[in-house]
Amino acid sequence: MDELESPPTAHTLRPHHISLLMVIMLLYRHYPRKRFHPSFLIQVHRVLLEEIVELTPPRSFPKFLEALKAAPHSDDQGATPFFESLKPEYMDFVSVDHMTNFFHGLPDHFKSLSRLDESFSRRSMFGYFCRRAVVSYMKLSFAGVSKLRLDYHEWLNGNTTAGYEPFRRDLITFDTLLLKTHADEYRWAEPDAYSDFERGLATGDSNAASESLRRFFEQHFHEGSDSGVRQHALLNLSRMHYLRHEHSAARKFLVEAIEISRLAGDKETLQLCQGLLHRLQPKNKNQKPVVNEMQPGLHPIEVLFDVEKLLRVNSEQPLSAAFEKIVQAVGLYDHWIDVQGNYLDYADQWSQHTVQSIVWSAAGCEKLAAIEENIVTAFSEIGGDSNNALVVTLNRAYRRARQGGYQDAIAILLEPDIWRGLSLNDYSQWASQIWHIIVLRASRRGQLRQYNDLLKTMRPAGPFNPRDYFFNAATSTTSIIRDPLYEFLQMRALLTGTFLQQIGQAATTVEQLLRALWHSEFQCRYGSYRTGIILLADIGLEFGMTKHCKRILEEVMPQLIGGDDLEQRALACFTLARCIIAAGERTQESLREALPYLEIAEKDYVTLEILCSLADVQFLVSVLYHNLDMVEERDASATRHLETKEVMKEAAVVVAEDWITQVWELVLDVGAALAKR
Repeated sequence: MDELESPPTAHTLRPHHISLLMVIMLLYRHYPRKRFHPSFLIQVHRVLLEEIVELTPPRSFPKFLEALKAAPHSDDQGATPFFESLKPEYMDFVSVDHMTNFFHGLPDHFKSLSRLDESFSRRSMFGYFCRRAVVSYMKLSFAGVSKLRLDYHEWLNGNTTAGYEPFRRDLITFDTLLLKTHADEYRWAEPDAYSDFERGLATGDSNAASESLRRFFEQHFHEGSDSGVRQHALLNLSRMHYLRHEHSAARKFLVEAIEISRLAGDKETLQLCQGLLHRLQPKNKNQKPVVNEMQPGLHPIEVLFDVEKLLRVNSEQPLSAAFEKIVQAVGLYDHWIDVQGNYLDYADQWSQHTVQSIVWSAAGCEKLAAIEENIVTAFSEIGGDSNNALVVTLNRAYRRARQGGYQDAIAILLEPDIWRGLSLNDYSQWASQIWHIIVLRASRRGQLRQYNDLLKTMRPAGPFNPRDYFFNAATSTTSIIRDPLYEFLQMRALLTGTFLQQIGQAATTVEQLLRALWHSEFQCRYGSYRTGIILLADIGLEFGMTKHCKRILEEVMPQLIGGDDLEQRALACFTLARCIIAAGERTQESLREALPYLEIAEKDYVTLEILCSLADVQFLVSVLYHNLDMVEERDASATRHLETKEVMKEAAVVVAEDWITQVWELVLDVGAALAKR
């Protein structure tokens, strides 16, 4: 696509520009700067620069004065006359001639100041601002000057909209300018409409976002006959639908954007459209997701998204392929910045650490995942809208909840620095993660009534698989690793009947369990592999393979004993203790050898609040103490067992807990506040 010239820049003199000019003149011409404290001058210059660069909407006059008075040493004797001069009655102009004399005298001040102070040279910030304001004033007609003086008077008295209405620029009716340049002939493209689009996107108002996007791309960008920006409009519209999980609409607009980009020869936009299209699920369910080929125009984020495709269990790819993609993304990012000269985006720079934390967690290396998460947290903006910071915070909180710190995990997510900059799409993820933590606690405590009567009604929008928390969940299978493990656990929970029936049911699950073990080992998902080994040892006890079960558990215990996953360690210790007892033929030595593992399991289950498993462990501990003739320990364990049973009964009938209700009310209040922005 041929490069078009950038549109000329048009500058309109606004009321706050006049107040800035007067403050600058007071500081540099009227009052000696030595009378002000250096800290006061630094803060005043900081406020002036914030207003001059116009990265944010201009302050009203009262707020502008408040910002100046907030400077240190503003109450000193030297600063008092300065603030006295800033009162509205002294800042206002009594007539058009008064304003004209003020602006006509400014060039002489600039010439003398530029010789004495480099701050007013032609290329300095202050010098450029003041000269541009004077030139804009010289272009005004008498009607324009009169309107500017009236708008300035209204603005000083609190009317923040006076003088800020958009000008209708045309050669016939545009009478506020006496001298019209080429930049004043048309109303050129301005970013306000795109800002409205991003606001609508953040607040979830798709109608306002679509309308603002249409207004933005219908503006006058250049003097060519073809706007050449339709593909950009369609790409932004596709991204909006993609973020809202409206994939059919996103696909429709992307296909059109790809056709227009090809016709226009816009290779960069074409590459972006194709990358976003490859993120969408294929129309044919049997078709595997498209993995991008390495190309110079490919964005590094698209390569990182390929990691997500390779991380899907049903892709049947080892995690080493995901790590290879991460290395490719890092190399492409360096090429993207150093060779292609693209803009350095720090959010993209830390994205690969976010993805690494997810891959390490999938590999069962939680400590390495935590290191990568800490890197992202350390270098991400606090309270911003960085998706990297949000993802690692959500993962860190859920990992904390899986370790038994449910309220600590929720407290992490309720920190204002986490949610105050979120868009509504990210808010849904944030609220969903809090809900998942509450459901995790309810499932472990056996609070089915609370889940059915309360938590189901609170469920926010987002992915949810009941199989992650409960048995007998009527959902379709989604994983070739987790689903066989789930079926085995469900079978163990429902084992009834004679011993021969149990053996027959156990035999039917061995094949699925071995298949899940093979897939988890091949894909390097060692967390699932360890769980499969524990379950294999558990089912081996049904076949009398006690010594073999004990041996395979002892081989994997060094990976579990560190406590990176307390639930996994508790189950492993409980199963190993049973294997030791069975392999030792219930001798005194085997009973004593099993006790330390049962103590670890009991402590972990207490931390995790898995009441049913805790009761089973405490019952077995009391039996062992009884067989060892340790009466006091047996009675203490039996008492703990009875207390756990009582807690289970109380938890089973609880519907609402005060702290859960308060947390969810806060979540709803946060959502309402974010939507009002």
